[in-house]
Amino acid sequence: MTLTVTNAQREAPVHTQQMRQLAARTLRYLKIRARGTVAVTFLGARAMRRVNQRFGHHDTATDVLSFRYDGEPIVGEIFVAPRIARRYAKAHGLSYREELARYVIHGLLHWAGHEDRTLAQQQKMRAMEDCLLNISNCELRIANRKHGQSEIRNPQSAIRR
Repeated sequence: MTLTVTNAQREAPVHTQQMRQLAARTLRYLKIRARGTVAVTFLGARAMRRVNQRFGHHDTATDVLSFRYDGEPIVGEIFVAPRIARRYAKAHGLSYREELARYVIHGLLHWAGHEDRTLAQQQKMRAMEDCLLNISNCELRIANRKHGQSEIRNPQSAIRR
């Protein structure tokens, strides 16, 4: 599978290389082995609103949109609005970087077929996001060390489907 990450907005900072690493780890941990390309694109609020109007039939900007396609070469698109992530993080005293990472993971989980329409589904998806964020943060800390090793649990055992 090929993964592309593009920052098509200037409203909030995005470290595309970190987001690409996060998305790649998420796909790997979820054992996604599709052929084709998954594109993660960061959009401004206006562009996100236009996409949501056209495909979601809602006249508002949203945080994440996810589209799954059957054909190649593109098998999926995830659209993320960093400005909305930054606003939400600030309002709730959260880290913007972690909230943005959560949006990327959330979009990929939707692309992989997970839903969040019911309270039970929302709780399950939130637990999966937390698990994947924790694993990614752990891996980032390990990658930044010059020496030493640490054991990372397989998230498949932590994520109950």
